[in-house]
Amino acid sequence: MEEILAKAGSQAVTFAIRSGISLASGFAIKRVSKFLDKIPENEKRKITVLKNKIQTKIDILSISIDLIKLASARGNTSLEATSIYIDELTKEFDVFDETLVKITNDLTNVNEKESIMRVNVYMKELLEKIDEAIPLLNLSLSTCGVNLNGNLPDHISPGRLLQASDLINKSNIQFKQEPIQVGPKFDLVLYSIFYNPSRLKYIEKNEQTSELSSISWKEEFARCLGRIMRNFDKENEYTYSLEFEEDFNDGRYHEDTKAQVRKYNIKQLRRLFFSASGKLLRLESRSSPVLILKLMDEQDNEEWIALGEVKSGEFDSDDDEEDDEDDDEDEFHDSRDIAEEAKNTSLSLLEYLVRLSILQQNDQKSILEVHDERLSLYLRDENSNSIYNPIVPASKRLQIKQISDNEKTEGLLTMNSNINRLENLKIDK
Repeated sequence: MEEILAKAGSQAVTFAIRSGISLASGFAIKRVSKFLDKIPENEKRKITVLKNKIQTKIDILSISIDLIKLASARGNTSLEATSIYIDELTKEFDVFDETLVKITNDLTNVNEKESIMRVNVYMKELLEKIDEAIPLLNLSLSTCGVNLNGNLPDHISPGRLLQASDLINKSNIQFKQEPIQVGPKFDLVLYSIFYNPSRLKYIEKNEQTSELSSISWKEEFARCLGRIMRNFDKENEYTYSLEFEEDFNDGRYHEDTKAQVRKYNIKQLRRLFFSASGKLLRLESRSSPVLILKLMDEQDNEEWIALGEVKSGEFDSDDDEEDDEDDDEDEFHDSRDIAEEAKNTSLSLLEYLVRLSILQQNDQKSILEVHDERLSLYLRDENSNSIYNPIVPASKRLQIKQISDNEKTEGLLTMNSNINRLENLKIDK
């Protein structure tokens, strides 16, 4: 599915969860600090020196390690061995952490000297393993051609980036352990999409048909309000969710009286695709941008959703009718303000907010504290066939031919579906 979307000329970016070594080393350093609090002042110097060395080297290595993990997640197979090596190094920190917890808990006046010696030995061994890793990681980066450049990618809109970062920073200041909305609400169309590989056999026979025919889509909410929420979590400082609330002001008939709401923890987001037009979902009637999100839950179940912009003025008449029925003048103005806020936002702003919020959640630090190289990874377009390459409109003849080819493919699919039904209805003699 990812390959097909990439070929369609969409911008693509992969979000890999931050390498565990940064978190594991952070826990280990905290354990050392707790141990230092329990020993005499004259015994602290050697351990403090070792702790500072470990901390400094991890800070230097963490950028390269995260870059390797992200490049590996994006399909760089030559980095798989290096990624495994990093995981093994992370386990060393976990073992060190567990050992130090036991030593600290068992510390008494009787075994104090022995405990200090053991901690010194363990820290020196850990430092040696870090020193061994440095040349190997450098060699891996240089031979695999991974770019450490922290420059801003050419396709990035500085205005949109500044706007999104300003909204993120404002939410950081305003957040007080209560859920808070990050940025504006977005007026969207929500689709559920899935990849149907059975279609490929027909596409191969009919080569003129686009590979996008293997993607089926369904309009879930003809209109919805989407937003990013920052939530309180005891274990993590930064936790975000994506929320989509169905809006009944969509010109459709609804049997349900209560609007549906979909919520996703932003850590579920694994990949993002952005296209300048609805052709990515074969939506010929829509020329507005499309944002596709690949989500994975804790059981590694895959879900794809697509977001489209609502056309300007598409539902204005519905909004006006509902507002006329509202007798409360204050409520009237509030609803209009929210509606106008949503209409004045764009899908590209949502894309930047998603990128920056998932960066804060993965790194558990403010975007103002993130290194340039790390920020560049979350802004870089990994697809060479990006939407930022010029798009030439198809000729009238080609458009007619594409419609004809699509109709042929749909006919073959319908016939195949009917044949399968007849096969299932056969009575065994």
